Amino acid sequence: MKNENKLIIERLTALWALNECGLGGFMHAFSSPFTGIVVGGISILLITLIAQHSKNLRSTLLKALTIVLLVKLSVSPHSPVTAYFAVSFQAFLGMVLYHMFSVNRFTIVLLGMITFLESALQKLLTLTIIYGESLWDAIEVYTTWISNQLSILELNLSAKALSIAFVTFYAFAGILVGFLIIRIIGLMQTVESSQINDIPIAIDSTSKHKTSKRGSKKVLLFWSITLLVIMLPLLFFKTEYGGWETALYLVARSLLIIGLWYIVLGPLLLKGLNKILSKRQNTYQSEIQSTLDLLPHLKFIIKYAWQDSKSLKGLNRMQHFLAKSIVYSIHFNPSKR
Repeated sequence: MKNENKLIIERLTALWALNECGLGGFMHAFSSPFTGIVVGGISILLITLIAQHSKNLRSTLLKALTIVLLVKLSVSPHSPVTAYFAVSFQAFLGMVLYHMFSVNRFTIVLLGMITFLESALQKLLTLTIIYGESLWDAIEVYTTWISNQLSILELNLSAKALSIAFVTFYAFAGILVGFLIIRIIGLMQTVESSQINDIPIAIDSTSKHKTSKRGSKKVLLFWSITLLVIMLPLLFFKTEYGGWETALYLVARSLLIIGLWYIVLGPLLLKGLNKILSKRQNTYQSEIQSTLDLLPHLKFIIKYAWQDSKSLKGLNRMQHFLAKSIVYSIHFNPSKR
């Protein structure tokens, strides 16, 4: 039983690392604007399952988190430091909730809600730091224009109302994710695991440890589009906020802050994190290597599970897909390949 739990935790940790590294696995199946929500929900699911199978919850989750962060640094070295903060926040909050109140329906839903609230507030704080009051000025211009166009509906839109709606949406998404996790854990009991060892898994050895560099381009595109969206109303709408001076100030401010973050502060924080984690790297070297070796197998298993659930649709397919992915990954025997 002890060895079985150890194997389960190792496989769940490897899946968690795969999910955080964005190596095609879960991300491949959910390429959509809600990918961030899906990836966050999967992390909570895996943290919950690790907690369920842990005798010493605190040390087990801390070890799993350390391995995930070290693998992420190895495979996705260009990930922003905020990504490491997000996964660490989820793990430590899960550690506290599950240690104090055990793993149950209430704590699973609470973990989902709080982590998603933190994610929403972090996004708003980041945008405010980079773009300052101009962000909210632009939102006010847009909401006023929309309200005027839809005056027949007597809408009273404002930047404050939209930000509250945004945070509320994330809170409800977190609650929904919590209930979905409860259902997925139940579905895992119904999955037939024996067929996974009959699947011919072909692994391309050249794809094992490639690092991902696509993130930096997406980040640059995101900030550029956001800057353009904020500048448009300030330049072309006749408002008290407008003018070229405001627009030039906005460009200079955002470039300065983004430059400081990605060129100075971000790398410094990542270097500090790397220094802290490197103290543990030798301790967990065999587990880290084992996780890296498992990633190509797990990617194939996840793609197979997606095809295996193709008879289902929508949310129902997603739940069965996740349940099958986890069960197949746990029971997969690489020595038979």
